[in-house]
Amino acid sequence: MSNQDNIKVSVIMPIYNAYSYLRPAMDSVLDQTLTELEVICVDDGSTDRSLDILKEYQARDCRVRILTENNAGPSWARNKGLARARGEYVIFLDADDFFEPELLRRLYELAERDNLDIALCEYDLYNDKSATFEKKIKAEHEEIFREGEVISKSTHPNQIFQCTTNYVWNKFFRRSFLLSKELTFHPVLRVFEDVYFVMTSLAMADRVGKNFDCLIHHRVYSEQSKNRLFRKYYHQVPELYEKIKEFLMHNGMYLPLYQSFLNLSASRCFKIYNLLWMNVKGDLWDNLHTSYAERLGWEKALAEEIESEDVREFVGSVLIYDHKQYMKHAQKGDRTALEDVPGKLSFLKIKKRIADFFRGLFGKKNENN
Repeated sequence: MSNQDNIKVSVIMPIYNAYSYLRPAMDSVLDQTLTELEVICVDDGSTDRSLDILKEYQARDCRVRILTENNAGPSWARNKGLARARGEYVIFLDADDFFEPELLRRLYELAERDNLDIALCEYDLYNDKSATFEKKIKAEHEEIFREGEVISKSTHPNQIFQCTTNYVWNKFFRRSFLLSKELTFHPVLRVFEDVYFVMTSLAMADRVGKNFDCLIHHRVYSEQSKNRLFRKYYHQVPELYEKIKEFLMHNGMYLPLYQSFLNLSASRCFKIYNLLWMNVKGDLWDNLHTSYAERLGWEKALAEEIESEDVREFVGSVLIYDHKQYMKHAQKGDRTALEDVPGKLSFLKIKKRIADFFRGLFGKKNENN
């Protein structure tokens, strides 16, 4: 067994009803070629036999530690594991994924060699239904990584949030970095918590590097189940990006990283909007239109700052129209140019002030009568 006073890596696994996949995941961690590790298993109120399996592994291997939570969600579970971690580095892994035996050793050596705050690796997708491996979806700007090079928000301020996916489980963090920057998962978020943690970490990291080998196999289920998740929690999407903005502003990173944040928040809201059922598309749209678009800083966006033409039109339309108005214009084939938005917004604000004035004026007359 490894020396518990020399823990190189803490593997934190939030677990909720993972009985069907937990054994392969645990085996792939405990069979790592890097043995100086601890596995902090946070059972988040499982109602299946997940806890029994964990106790079984703990009895066989002293590196397994079990914590319990009362179904508080993945943010709380991961934060609880992070608070108890003792390793030099931390990695958060899902209980239904499985890993190449060299994963921890390769990332540890990379992080030590280049003095990294965050080390990434490649991954693929394991289709649970067909039992086949599939290629991952590429991040928009993963080309900024080069073999042996270190990047950060200083080297790539306009692309830092698009250099990798928002998933936390293929990222390897120096624990002292997380502690010094007080980085945790936001407790309010029960979904998309990965996005908040990864983006705030990238904003604060000075040294980020990548291993280009596929070292993690991420289990995926049907597109239908993923879309159901988006449709259930879509209302949290604007709130998520507002919380990221608040963090960036608090740490003086919002203006330096504005363009990357703009593209991240706008493109993800556009993606979620397109995944929703028609009867709730309007809810997300109008939520953005009435408050969140302005609060996220979209009003200040210049056309050249947004990389996708579709996202540019989405941002411009959200700023000007509520959803019913947008649908009428879309049916006519009208398109919104982001360059025209400032003028239209000024006109709409003047129009609103005039309407409010007359509304107030007639309201006073009615009171006098």
